[in-house]
Amino acid sequence: MSALRQPDFYSEHYTSKMQPAIADKSNRQLAARPSKKQTKTVYPATFSQRNSLPKKLKTLSLIQKGSFGLAIASMTASLSLYVSTVQIPKLWSQEYQYLEDLQLQERQLIAVNETIKYQMAREASKNKELSVSQPESALFVSPAKVSPKVLATEPSEAVELERGSLGY
Repeated sequence: MSALRQPDFYSEHYTSKMQPAIADKSNRQLAARPSKKQTKTVYPATFSQRNSLPKKLKTLSLIQKGSFGLAIASMTASLSLYVSTVQIPKLWSQEYQYLEDLQLQERQLIAVNETIKYQMAREASKNKELSVSQPESALFVSPAKVSPKVLATEPSEAVELERGSLGY
C-alpha cells in the first residue's frame, strides 16, 4: 500500500481520452458509456489559427512595432547629429592646436639653428687659423663598439619587517 492519498472516484467513470457525453432526448439522464463506434476525438482550439487576434489588438501591435522602429531611428539620428555638431569640431580643434604647436616648435628650431650658424660664421671670420673645409679634407670616425652591460643574476635579499604581524 502506498502512503499517498487514494482518489475518491472510480477510474471506470473517468477515461484518459476526451469523450463527449451523450445525452438522451429528454436531457435529464446521461447515457451510459458510449460505444467505440460513437466516440469522436475532440481537440482543444489552438491559438495559432489565422486571424485569431481581434483587429484592435493587431492594430496596437503594429503601432508598438512602428513606434519601436521610430524610437531606434530617432536615437540614431540624434547621436549622429551630436557627433557631427559637437564631437567632430572638438576633435578638429584639438588636432589643429597640436599642429600649431608643432609649427611653432619648428620655427623655433629653425631660428636657433640659423643663430648657431651665424655665430659660427662670425667666429670663423675673426679667427685666421680657421678655414673653410674642403670635402677632400673631411675626416670620418667610425663609431666605438659598446658592449652591453651584463646584469648580476644574484637573487635579491628579502627585506625583513620590523614587526612580525601579517595583518595590514
